[in-house]
Amino acid sequence: MKLLWGRLAARINAMTMRERFLLFACVIAILGAITQAFFISPLISQQKVLVAEIDKKSSEMDLRRDETNLEILKRNRDQIIELNSNTLKVQSDLASVERDIAALSTTGADAGAISTMLKRVLRRSDKVTLVRVVQVGTDLSAIVPAGTQAATRSGLDITLAGSYLDLMDYLALLEKELPQSRWGTVVLKAETVPVQVTVRLFSTAVES
Repeated sequence: MKLLWGRLAARINAMTMRERFLLFACVIAILGAITQAFFISPLISQQKVLVAEIDKKSSEMDLRRDETNLEILKRNRDQIIELNSNTLKVQSDLASVERDIAALSTTGADAGAISTMLKRVLRRSDKVTLVRVVQVGTDLSAIVPAGTQAATRSGLDITLAGSYLDLMDYLALLEKELPQSRWGTVVLKAETVPVQVTVRLFSTAVES
């Protein structure tokens, strides 16, 4: 091996400066080609693969984002349509309830009609709830004017639940909306949660 390197060194020493420069340039070119073929090209290929995968994933993410946005818009549109439909239904129910209240206020009504009206009206409130409605017999002779005659009529024991102020506000509103109705006893149970109040309410038609 030493002999081979010695001969090679002797040949290089025998070369002219121009020959040595050309030999050095050839060695550099060969080393560059080897480096390009075995190191740089594989790295470039891997980089291209990674870039292609990133572009693919980015496109998939964009597609999923667009699909998600479309789904959200569709759900929002459906919710808006449903909300508008519910709003129209609530407005229709409110108008019907107001007509019922007006009819009860001017003409009076029996216990069944008042019970039905109360149940419908209480659907509008999230502060006062209807616990129960019990039909009872009520003697009206003590509350009608002197010289008139009234038969025993059916009344309602209405039990409501809610905060004290909300219950009082609701009862005041109910009394205002039903001027033709008679009011009996009011029993407040403050020990329950929420507070409960039981009101006796009945309508009457007084005869001479």
